[in-house]
Amino acid sequence: MLESAQGPGFVKGMAEPGLISKSNIKRIPFQHFCIFVNPVFLLSFQNEIAMKIFPWFLNKASATTRAITMVLPLGSNPVPRTKYKALAEEGYSGNTVVFACIREIAEACAGVEWGMYRKSASGERERVSDHPALELLRKPNPFQGRFELFESAISYLYLSGNIYMESVDSGTGQDKTSPPRELYVLRPDRVRIIPHPIHRIGGYEYEVGGRKQKFSARQILHLKLFNPLDDWYGLSPVQVASLAIDKLNQGDRWNASLLQNSAVPSGALVSRQRLSDEQFRRLRDEMREQLQGVRHAREPLLLEQDLDWKELGVSPKDMDWIEGLRLSAAQIAQVFNVPPELVGLQEATYQNRKEARKALYSEVVCPVLSRLRDGLNQWLSPRYGPEWTLEYDRDSIPALAEDQESLWNRANQSDFLTVNEKRRMVGYGELSDGDSLTFSRTKKKKEDHTNEK
Repeated sequence: MLESAQGPGFVKGMAEPGLISKSNIKRIPFQHFCIFVNPVFLLSFQNEIAMKIFPWFLNKASATTRAITMVLPLGSNPVPRTKYKALAEEGYSGNTVVFACIREIAEACAGVEWGMYRKSASGERERVSDHPALELLRKPNPFQGRFELFESAISYLYLSGNIYMESVDSGTGQDKTSPPRELYVLRPDRVRIIPHPIHRIGGYEYEVGGRKQKFSARQILHLKLFNPLDDWYGLSPVQVASLAIDKLNQGDRWNASLLQNSAVPSGALVSRQRLSDEQFRRLRDEMREQLQGVRHAREPLLLEQDLDWKELGVSPKDMDWIEGLRLSAAQIAQVFNVPPELVGLQEATYQNRKEARKALYSEVVCPVLSRLRDGLNQWLSPRYGPEWTLEYDRDSIPALAEDQESLWNRANQSDFLTVNEKRRMVGYGELSDGDSLTFSRTKKKKEDHTNEK
């Protein structure tokens, strides 16, 4: 394989003393160049010699990027540590609390409005109501709208710890920075990162049904949650709550089995005399017919002479079963930072549900949208020009309207702040002539004086 591109002995000749140079190494194809960044090769040189041989390479990337890519086996891609199928089946599809938490967050995030802002030469930000980027978010592809696109993206983020969003370019090539025609959210379990020794990420590989499709790094927006043990993929909140999820799932299955098996703990009929085979089979069949199933729950047990019932299992009361299930459910909601009133874990009045929804938006939704905003402003907004930025509209969130109104009043009553400081306080851009305490007052006096004349 190493001799296929430049003929026999090309790489071998390049490795001879005196032939490794900046100009020669630049002519090596990328797949051949991987030999030179492989740890086996580098370990054969002293650090001082390696610094002299590869100064151009060592200046191209950070030391951490080189270290991360060098530890990977040659030609391999990093693989996620978690099993997405188990997270989806046992967590999202098999647990009501996880489903409710992810749905609550995803739908809340998807319902927030977005705006496009243009930064002028003076530094002022102006919001525009009509822009191709807003139209793209409104209808990202023929199958989804903005709500469904963001809902699926946030759901994947909380399920797997990763978001992968594909941009379909306008026919100008994969690596061009032209505005995309369509946006798609990809299933995270089908995506693999292709490492690069200099740029860290060389691209992405999407596999489904045995077929693979490669994307350039610019075609994919990858957002991830912090993972202390993985340099490539994010940490799934479902994985963090896996123990509580398993306990709650097992508790639900135990309760279901309890109902199917007469709704009482398991036990045994003890006979003081030895039963014949016929008596044993008759007694077993009668027990199954009369006691098993939901229809026969808590029916009295009629025992014949010399028969006694002996309980073998521990009763739910002794195990404090209900309290244990509630604790597991509360732990799951705690991992997702969702108030328990919003997912049915506590009784909710109008007032505490209102406060719980306000906490959800301020502590969960807004940080998630800030993460998404930063990613879009690095990946999507620059394609329309460096002066454009996307921003979610915090003022459009009904649950935070009261807080926003209070913030506006505090800013308006703060006479010791300049106009620009007040504008920054409420989330607006600065004005060129706003660095003055008496800006609004002076303007009003001039208007009054003009009217008097």
